[in-house]
Amino acid sequence: MSSLERQLAWYAEVLPLDGEVIVDGGANVGLLSEFFATANGGRNRVISVEPIEENSLQIERRIAEHGAGDRWTVARCALSDRDGEVSVRVGSGEQLAFNSVVVDPRSVKASALASLRRVACRSLASLCADATVVKLDVEGHEYEVLDAALPVMRAVKAWAIELHMREGRPLSKVISAIRRSGFRVFGAGQRRADPTGPWLTAEVPHELEWSAIGAAKADDGRDTKMLHIVAR
Repeated sequence: MSSLERQLAWYAEVLPLDGEVIVDGGANVGLLSEFFATANGGRNRVISVEPIEENSLQIERRIAEHGAGDRWTVARCALSDRDGEVSVRVGSGEQLAFNSVVVDPRSVKASALASLRRVACRSLASLCADATVVKLDVEGHEYEVLDAALPVMRAVKAWAIELHMREGRPLSKVISAIRRSGFRVFGAGQRRADPTGPWLTAEVPHELEWSAIGAAKADDGRDTKMLHIVAR
């Protein structure tokens, strides 16, 4: 079972996916959006949020293949804490999929500025105030999105978030903020004896910190950590 298959099986188990209004933040080429749009007979309304044109075109092809244009749309923008513009660094394309990361141009070397793209950004509340399920995989920019959205997005029943370790964002404080908004927080885990098996659901401890999460190596050699959570 691939990582994507495990993720989809977990989402099918833990998320409400029948007649929901779903925002797929950081949709990439739309594999998860396609799952959301076709789940339970295709009764969900889906907005794929993706700032990179090459990826958006692939999502639009998926929409056309399913004849789902009346209930599945693409927002060509990034999610953030406001409406406006942000700079993104675009990774190398892998099988025609491009990853992007929101960056502060002031932190980028002058020699690399030309490789950044300016793209539109929207807040969740502005983009889709009636969203009932929100998935976020936005490479560390999820904190800005959550800061603005948690206090005002009252219709959301469930959040599916890929949290990335970031300086100044202790994991326990992020989890506490989500809990204060009325959600229980669950993580995806696996049995040590079955590392390729299905994701299992476990409630996230209040005191969990990034130090307890295993690290992986990024392309540039840095240690990275992430945690898939569902808040509902």
